[in-house]
Amino acid sequence: MPGLLPSRSYAMRFLVALALALAACSSADDNSAEIGALDGEIADIVEDLNNYWSEASAELGFEYEPVSLDRITTGEDGVLCDREPIDPAEVEDNAFVDSGCSEGITVAYDPEYVAASLARSEATMAHEWGHVIQAQAVELDLSEDPDGLPIDAELQADCFAGAWAADRAESAIEQLRQDTRKAGDPGEVDIEDPHAHGTPEDRVAAFDVGLNGGPQACID
Repeated sequence: MPGLLPSRSYAMRFLVALALALAACSSADDNSAEIGALDGEIADIVEDLNNYWSEASAELGFEYEPVSLDRITTGEDGVLCDREPIDPAEVEDNAFVDSGCSEGITVAYDPEYVAASLARSEATMAHEWGHVIQAQAVELDLSEDPDGLPIDAELQADCFAGAWAADRAESAIEQLRQDTRKAGDPGEVDIEDPHAHGTPEDRVAAFDVGLNGGPQACID
């Protein structure tokens, strides 16, 4: 309706569009890491994400609860969700957060997928931690807005990943942006598809919003 302020969901989409108009990126991934060599690095990334969000959550008005390493799984290590082991098939070429497990928030990832590079590991885990933030502070999740869509949660997670990367990432920012871009949906995926994550351009633009504006920009 004329005269009404846009919802937070639409505001986020506006920021993404603005970032698209201001920036473009082209870069190559660093594919030098060997499969299976990043287990220790994943633990380091998780520790850093926990430290970062323990500090940054105050800016967003909630108290972050660190996720323990025993809730991070590849699906091959017997980690349970509601007393059932995570199915490795669910994790293949994938990473996800399950906030409904009775044992606590669970973060699952495919070790072969993230082993492509340090940038892949950082971009993947930082994005998943965006979903951890949404699970712990549901009121900040843009997809929960009355006008929100599932895709808004995914783009906001990319935004949170960019905020973390600005201060903490060891990989070159361009590598992280390129990896985020490569994870985008094909053009034919509808914006209202419940599994949509955003086009390559949408995803890297959302990442840039957090990169340049910090965590607060991801909810304003």
